[in-house]
Amino acid sequence: MVTCPSSDCGSPNVADLPHFWHSLPAESPLKARYAPPEAAGANYWIALAAVAAGIALLVSGALLGLAVAAAGAGWGALVHRQAAAAGERLADWESSRVCLACTGMF
Repeated sequence: MVTCPSSDCGSPNVADLPHFWHSLPAESPLKARYAPPEAAGANYWIALAAVAAGIALLVSGALLGLAVAAAGAGWGALVHRQAAAAGERLADWESSRVCLACTGMF
């Protein structure tokens, strides 16, 4: 049996956060408070286009292509890092619990 870890509460009235959030009515003020974190938009098209343009420039003999390809790869790495961090935040939210007595999350 899971109890609230708060020293002031200690209630056994605990629920899984995602289940609790889905059960709230849309007009509830708690709906926004306990909402899942926003997902990062993982759009790799810009990075892919930059890498392709860089390769095309390199093939045509322009050394600028190397910088463009490196910038595209860097942008792709940044987008990937943001998407991974958003996934971790969502996983944390999905494994969280809420105390129904004191409304604390843990």
